[in-house]
Amino acid sequence: MCGPLCDAVTQQADGRDLLVLLERANLFIVPLDDKREWYRYHHLFADVLYAHALKEQPAQVATWHGRASAWYEAHGLRAEAIHHALAATDFARAADLVELTWPALHRSNFRSAALQGWMKALPTAVVRTRPVLSVGYAWEYLN
Repeated sequence: MCGPLCDAVTQQADGRDLLVLLERANLFIVPLDDKREWYRYHHLFADVLYAHALKEQPAQVATWHGRASAWYEAHGLRAEAIHHALAATDFARAADLVELTWPALHRSNFRSAALQGWMKALPTAVVRTRPVLSVGYAWEYLN
């Protein structure tokens, strides 16, 4: 996560400051780069926070995932955008993003695992109504 992503998800403007504060207080947050722009929570802490949020505010969690998906897409990070669209159970958005991403994945070694994972996460009914997804899925299994 980074400050601007936190801002987009929470609809606040203090994401960067809060991340710095959490890091200084040594509160289960780890910087991922030397510039201290990207961070992650300790894995166990992240799991506990997520489980608590799902229990207490499941609709809000889906909203947060939707906002994260939009932010990642706007910043050219389609794999992350797809992940969050799926987590938000916004399957139409996820399908749109997979269709946009498939041509680039087709030209890389990353394609099979990523595409197969996304296709398995999408309901079969969604894939069947999307010719591009259906062809992409078949193509991956033929190769």
